[in-house]
Amino acid sequence: MHSDDFGRLVRGDVVSVEGLEGLNLSGIVEEVAPDGTVFWLREDGGMSRRMVHVTDGADVRRIDGMRAAG
Repeated sequence: MHSDDFGRLVRGDVVSVEGLEGLNLSGIVEEVAPDGTVFWLREDGGMSRRMVHVTDGADVRRIDGMRAAG
């Protein structure tokens, strides 16, 4: 999923994010903006919460079959 497809993400999706500020991250989607231009990622281990915007050029991949409980 490229950065222009964030509208396909839903709260609780487990994703990996590559190319965000040179980092490779994984975590849980906490929220997706209604227009699909931004989402918030709770990084694995609960270390931080990051906003990912379409202009960041990140490559986001849903980890198949994974959705957080709750």
